[in-house]
Amino acid sequence: MVKKILVPVRGRGADDDALKLACTVAQKSKAEVYVLYIIEVARDLPLDAHVDEEVGKAEEVLTHAEDIAADIGYDIDTDLIQSRDIGSAIVDEVVQRNVDLVVMGIGYRNPLGKFDLGDIIPYVLKEAPCQVLVYRGYKPSE
Repeated sequence: MVKKILVPVRGRGADDDALKLACTVAQKSKAEVYVLYIIEVARDLPLDAHVDEEVGKAEEVLTHAEDIAADIGYDIDTDLIQSRDIGSAIVDEVVQRNVDLVVMGIGYRNPLGKFDLGDIIPYVLKEAPCQVLVYRGYKPSE
C-alpha cells in the first residue's frame, strides 16, 4: 500500500498532470504527497549559494502545485532544496522520507527526431528503491 508519494517538479507542463495523478492515487490510500523542487547548483558555487532568481521561480512553482492540489481537495507538503545533481537528490529524498512511490512528469520531447527521457528519469528509474511512475505529456499538435 502506498503511504508516501514524492512528486519532483520543475515548472513544466507535465508537472501539473503528474501532481494530479499523484493526488488521485493518494486519495485512495490516504497517502501523504510531497512536492519537491530542486535547484541544481553549479559546482563552482557553494552548495548553499544564494540563487535568488531560482528561489523565486521555485516558490512560484510550489505555490502553483499547492493550488492544483487544493482544487482537487488534497493537502500536500512542499519543499525546496539545493543540490549538485537532481537525480541523486530525488533518490536521497526517497530514502530519507521512506517514499513508496515517485510520480514524475515529462513533456513530449523529440529532439533531432528521437524520443528522449533526459538524464534524470533514467537515473531515478535505476536507483530509486521504490515504485516510479512516469507520466509523459501529450505530443504537441503539428
